[in-house]
Amino acid sequence: MKLNLKEILKDNFARGTIVMTVMTILGAALNFLVHPILTRRLTIAEYGDFQALLSFITIIAVVSGVIQMTLTKEFSLLKKNSLAQISSLRKTIIIKLWLYGGVAFIILVIMSKPLADIFNIGHPLYIILTAAMVIYLFPLAVNRAIIAGLEKFSSLSINMFIDSFTRLAIIILLVVAWQLKLTGASIALGATSLLSFFISYLQIRKLGLPAADNNYIATPKPIIKYGLTVLWFTILSQFFFNFDILFVKATFDPTTAGLYGSLITIGRIIFFIGGSVPLIVFPIVAGLDHNDHEKKNKIFYKALGFVMMLALPAAGAIALFPNFVIRFIVGQKYLAVASLLPKIALMFLLLTIFQVTSQYFLALNRKLSIWLLSFGVILEIILLNMFHSSLSQVIIMTSVVFLLINVSLFILFFKDRRVNKLSLKQL
Repeated sequence: MKLNLKEILKDNFARGTIVMTVMTILGAALNFLVHPILTRRLTIAEYGDFQALLSFITIIAVVSGVIQMTLTKEFSLLKKNSLAQISSLRKTIIIKLWLYGGVAFIILVIMSKPLADIFNIGHPLYIILTAAMVIYLFPLAVNRAIIAGLEKFSSLSINMFIDSFTRLAIIILLVVAWQLKLTGASIALGATSLLSFFISYLQIRKLGLPAADNNYIATPKPIIKYGLTVLWFTILSQFFFNFDILFVKATFDPTTAGLYGSLITIGRIIFFIGGSVPLIVFPIVAGLDHNDHEKKNKIFYKALGFVMMLALPAAGAIALFPNFVIRFIVGQKYLAVASLLPKIALMFLLLTIFQVTSQYFLALNRKLSIWLLSFGVILEIILLNMFHSSLSQVIIMTSVVFLLINVSLFILFFKDRRVNKLSLKQL
């Protein structure tokens, strides 16, 4: 058993997945603690404002995530040529992103009053305090992209965990100890990644990258083109993660929508546990040679194996013990939907699997996979509008869409595998 464990830990994919999973779970636990603290320290209206501010920074985080994923692929490719080129690209991009972040913050300050009205937030100051994160968030995305591109997964997971730790620590200090209420909570949101930002510079320095190669000139066009593909993928992912919730809220009465929200809260545990796998898959696959089909296949199989090993037990526990899970996580008043928990578990298991496989194809820049996801969006909209007589039917229709996406992505994988085998034989 010891030998097997040693062998497993020698594999970068396995080691990275284990570390990332542990740190993701710990980070999720700290994020979860924020809410019971705030519900007890803020008024209901203030907590509603906090949720709106969370939605606001989620939109900003989408832009940051697109930058990080796009550059992760680029840095993964550059590491095979010259680390000095990574330094050159970082130097070029990070200066521009500092400028863009500053301009974005000024615009958000000017627009704080209209935004406060749109989000129905009590005072524009809360928007300004939260928006402060855009000043440093984009340069942080560059540093994290380098760490991920060089496959330093332990450093990446620690850096991401610091976000959760910082947010909770600031809320305890400013909301609980100093009783600054929503002002303190807004500062916590705006400064969530500030410590991670400074530590990322220390982590980059520890990598020992050589000085910038002055002869290297990055070609922005392919980077921007791929960035648009990543943006497309990110929008699709956000749709699958949120559309059913918005649909239920718009279609059913508030109580039923609240019950469905409790199911989603529990189901997302499955996604968070298995969600560390794509963070490992993407940079490793992106950095492989174009013709290294055997390694790509192995990574695909490993990704499936790990996501099933992580997500399947979580889904099984939720499905087998629905009453206990509901009482423990959301409370006894939500027991009315306990019978739907096995279906939710299956739905989120399917979601987790296709998120992993779709990121595999995104790393390869296989645009057909994005079109398949786009078709899934259209299909989900059609099916939910046709069949929504109950929450059970909503879950079933959503699961059917996720199942069809999984099947189509698996067909695409085996089709590509067959084509690659034939091309190798011809050589």
